[in-house]
Amino acid sequence: MLIIQMKKNDERSNQVRIRTISKISIYIALGVSLNLLESHLLPLGLVLPIPGARIGLANLVTLVVLLTEKNKVAWVVTGGRIILASLLAGTLFSVPFALSIGGGISALTVMSLLRPLVPKVFSEIGLSIIGAVAHNCGQLVTLYCLLPGVGIFTFLPWALLLALPSGWLTGYLARQIILRLPWEGGSRYGGVGRRD
Repeated sequence: MLIIQMKKNDERSNQVRIRTISKISIYIALGVSLNLLESHLLPLGLVLPIPGARIGLANLVTLVVLLTEKNKVAWVVTGGRIILASLLAGTLFSVPFALSIGGGISALTVMSLLRPLVPKVFSEIGLSIIGAVAHNCGQLVTLYCLLPGVGIFTFLPWALLLALPSGWLTGYLARQIILRLPWEGGSRYGGVGRRD
């Protein structure tokens, strides 16, 4: 009887592992697709005074994962997305890659720390705007570390100004997506699978 119970537990744990790996893979693929789509079809840097400016649609995936899954899953998805997108774009270990890492770490660190305050203090949109500000600041600090004394922080007002609409859009879209996720049980944040 004990052997049968152990086999059932092993089958369940394997199913949970397979489900988790599948979800992570889907999230990474979506993040990479949005990153490449935005890089090639929506180059905001051509119309804004900040070189390489983007809305940050790939961060939508990070926000959805952060709100519906465990924090470590959000870190794996963000890291996998950045590495794979850089590999496909041919920018691995270059300045854009370093900026992505710096911005991603900054945004995810701040949003992970503030995540328990959603929805009591912040909405999804508020968390997203704070993450966008942290992302842009992280990128500027990273760029300053790579190229000190070049006047990098003159871009700070523009970066913060861009963070407001892009953070709002990302947060709004994340809220709409979470409400429609079929496997999350329809709760406000889909938090059925989320256990920190």
